[in-house]
Amino acid sequence: MKPVRDLLKHSSVYMIGQVIARMASVVLLPFYTNVFSPADYGVTAILDLMSSLLATVVASGLVTAVTRHHFETEDSAQTDRVWWTGLSMVALVCALTCLPLWLIRHTLADWTLGAEVTQGPWFYTLTILTLCFCVFGMVLDAYLRVLKWSGVFVVISLTRLLINIGLNVWLIVGVGMGVEGLLVGNLIATILQTVVLSTIFVKTRGPFRLDRVIGRHMLRFAVPLVLTAVVTMLMHEADRFFLRIWSSMDVVGVYSLAHKLGFAVNTLCVLPFLSIWTVAIYDIERLPNAPEVFRRIFGWFVSGLGILLLGAALTVHPVLPLLTRSDYGEAVDLVSVILLGLFVFSLSFMFEVPALLKKKTRVLVPAAILGLAVNVGANVLLIPLMGAWGAGWAGVLTYAASSLTILLLCREVMKIDYSWLHLGLTTSGLCLTYVAVRYGCFPHVGIGAQLALSVLVCGLWTVVLFGKDGLEAGMDYLGRRRTMANSTTAISEDTSDVPAEEPLAVSSSSTSAVT
Repeated sequence: MKPVRDLLKHSSVYMIGQVIARMASVVLLPFYTNVFSPADYGVTAILDLMSSLLATVVASGLVTAVTRHHFETEDSAQTDRVWWTGLSMVALVCALTCLPLWLIRHTLADWTLGAEVTQGPWFYTLTILTLCFCVFGMVLDAYLRVLKWSGVFVVISLTRLLINIGLNVWLIVGVGMGVEGLLVGNLIATILQTVVLSTIFVKTRGPFRLDRVIGRHMLRFAVPLVLTAVVTMLMHEADRFFLRIWSSMDVVGVYSLAHKLGFAVNTLCVLPFLSIWTVAIYDIERLPNAPEVFRRIFGWFVSGLGILLLGAALTVHPVLPLLTRSDYGEAVDLVSVILLGLFVFSLSFMFEVPALLKKKTRVLVPAAILGLAVNVGANVLLIPLMGAWGAGWAGVLTYAASSLTILLLCREVMKIDYSWLHLGLTTSGLCLTYVAVRYGCFPHVGIGAQLALSVLVCGLWTVVLFGKDGLEAGMDYLGRRRTMANSTTAISEDTSDVPAEEPLAVSSSSTSAVT
């Protein structure tokens, strides 16, 4: 099927770009944590969080709305109206959001960064300017996606990434601008990318056109998406704000490093699977034994992701201290808690399948709301008692509440009998293995032995969890090969008695007929 082939092809290209960007983010962590103190890194984390939150409010719903209306257009002129109207609405919402924030930038800086960060208002000026260009870029990115120009999109994105990295390194180290250099580099790279995307847009679309009716439809479509996106984002990121209130900016920086590293690792593990999973579920649905297939894939997903995250949690202990300053030391153990929370959250990708198949995605909204409520309550209770560890465990509770709610609501849509015994035993076993190796073995061996032990433990778990399935797959493969070989032998024996002249005669007559 051509649509499926196109989806797989372009998804793969986009996935390459996203994976490279995530890997670059991880690779650059040692650089940033060596040039920034934990407090400086905490400032960048708060600014990045505010920028992401504002971008979600301003553009996330409208980008989806423009994309939806693009595929409902009937001619080129109407398509022009859709995109120009979408860009104009983003510009208007951006102005109404960013101008008031810029006017209160001093208060905003004192509230989120603290009065001790004297450059806070200037940092917010740079962040808001970057945001204005970024939200335009989000709409223009969507334009390339609907045209299926995945190659152009990835080339522009990776070029922007390289320019951004080069500018940041030069401005932070060469010029000595510190956090300001990071923000200026981000602003310049974002402006360049937006200019290139805008040039492509103007050259491939018709003249400027507005349509108020389309604009109203877009707004009604976008508002619920924005609310859901904001709630979900706060569920993931609000802990940084609570740490800033009840702890210090140093703690925010250490926790932000651990969270960013854990989030990047989890994304690298899950993203390749999700790029195919979101397509494959519709093919699996048509199978006569679809519930059984979903159940088995759930087991494989739990095992595979669990082993990968166990390996990451163990490997970070010998590696991260070599790449970061000593004052980031607590991040080493925090990564394991954050990875546990993200493992629980990733289960929701399995649990939400019925809602996707039956087009009842509205049942996912209560889970996001409940997750945010649990996040706020858990952070308020745990951070004053446990600091950064409280934020980590609040994340585990948040994702558990959200995933469990998705499971319960989606079971009403379509029931899939997951293997709960497998999930419980696998999760418990992997967690106990981490505790035993991390606290029972690592303190007594060197870095090389720690790395070797991490690989050995993950290898053993791979054999335990996948050995039976792998053996069955291998036996099935050998059985199919044997059947094919027997069939080939039988065909050869059946045709060995046919005189050679007969096929030659047929061949000659056929050739004559064609001639």
